[in-house]
Amino acid sequence: MRGLADPLPRDPITAFRRLSGGPALDPPSGSRTLGGKNRKGGTMNPQLTAAKEAVAFIRAQKLEGQPGWKRTDEAKSGADRSLYRGSSGVILTLLELHAAGLDDQALPEAVAAGEDVMAYVKAKDWLSVSPSTGWPGYAFILNELALATGRNDFKEMAAVCLERLMAQAVPLGAGVGWIEPMPFSDITGMTGDREIYDQSVGAAGAALILLYAHEHGVHPNALKWAVQVCERLLEVAEDDPDGLRWKMMSDMPFPFTAPNFAHGGAGVGYLLARLHRATGEGRYLDAAMAAANYTMSRSHPVGTGRLVCHTEEARNPIFYLGACHGPAGTGRLLLELYDITGDANWLDDAKTLMDGLLATGAPETRSKGFWNNYGQCCGDAGVGEFALLMEKRTEDPAYRDIARRCAEVIVAQSEVSDGRRRWLHAEHRDRPDFLQAQTGYMQGAAGMASFLLNLGATEEGKSVKRPLPDWPNP
Repeated sequence: MRGLADPLPRDPITAFRRLSGGPALDPPSGSRTLGGKNRKGGTMNPQLTAAKEAVAFIRAQKLEGQPGWKRTDEAKSGADRSLYRGSSGVILTLLELHAAGLDDQALPEAVAAGEDVMAYVKAKDWLSVSPSTGWPGYAFILNELALATGRNDFKEMAAVCLERLMAQAVPLGAGVGWIEPMPFSDITGMTGDREIYDQSVGAAGAALILLYAHEHGVHPNALKWAVQVCERLLEVAEDDPDGLRWKMMSDMPFPFTAPNFAHGGAGVGYLLARLHRATGEGRYLDAAMAAANYTMSRSHPVGTGRLVCHTEEARNPIFYLGACHGPAGTGRLLLELYDITGDANWLDDAKTLMDGLLATGAPETRSKGFWNNYGQCCGDAGVGEFALLMEKRTEDPAYRDIARRCAEVIVAQSEVSDGRRRWLHAEHRDRPDFLQAQTGYMQGAAGMASFLLNLGATEEGKSVKRPLPDWPNP
């Protein structure tokens, strides 16, 4: 997809008015706005308005007679409760909407959906290790509901999820891991059981949620369990001349060595850096730095910056820009190492990756690794979130401008009907014509709304973000 034919004004209010065809809408009666004004006093914050319209689209997909929402707006679309594309992710956005004071019904709606999630996991004997679809993600969202409501039953069920997760773990070498059906069989056609290592769907992501559980007092054994997982991950690390790397899973059935965050070294390295924070053990920090050195060794010059390749095996490197395989994910490890060590070289590396991203023409211009996807995982929402984090860490207002530009593209690529804003886009890079309007967090309207809420609140000097456990502290 080419860049936008008519670039939008950098001023977000002007851009929003052009895209929506008029002034921003007033909030519903009874709601209070986050620093917004009504028409008598001026215009309302455009990002917050767009976020509310995205939530209106999600609400229009409500399942009949039960809490939760359809996965897409297609008539035959069914329910999904996962963090990645289901009601757990929508709950997170509703909690942010409630924190922004923009909707009186957001919290009751989140609670009702959370009770449905709680009943669902209570009845399950087996779920995946994947934070995206399994026990860890449910533990996270249930505890977020506990924090928002003060209800202990949500926290207790979060602890149960962690206990069931660890009951499925098996002793492996120096620690524990999970052997289960390999991920992405629906895409690759390959089946079989594997030990899953990565941050997105495997042990590293599960351990990040165990660290989150330790920080929030969800379970007394959470830190001990996280250490056991990381001991195994250290054992299966592959030595590389430039550092340490990890495959996505054991006995990889296809060539896929990913240096970046979701399925590769940067994600595992980020976990080890966070474990160092929790334990103070230097060897975890050493391994995290080795992972970062390896990842940056797979970067290539792009303009005045650099970008890390999607996979090592690609003859012609493809450079993703989003959270999964781009600067918006890999940069988290670099910022974490800078915060821990004070070594400005790590911060310089993060800046270099952002320079490489901008050199592609992003966010206005699309590329092979930045296709017609605008979500938290692969697209503009994830890039915008990271730009806001870069602004906080560097105090450089240029990064806020990048976030605004991402918001402009996101709004420009949406469709609005009856006050409902949706995004018809492609989840998969190699299927650009397979378009869906999803409701969930990582690929749908909930994630776009979450970023727009974050930016809109930041513009007002407020904070409403409820970050995922794979996100650095601001």
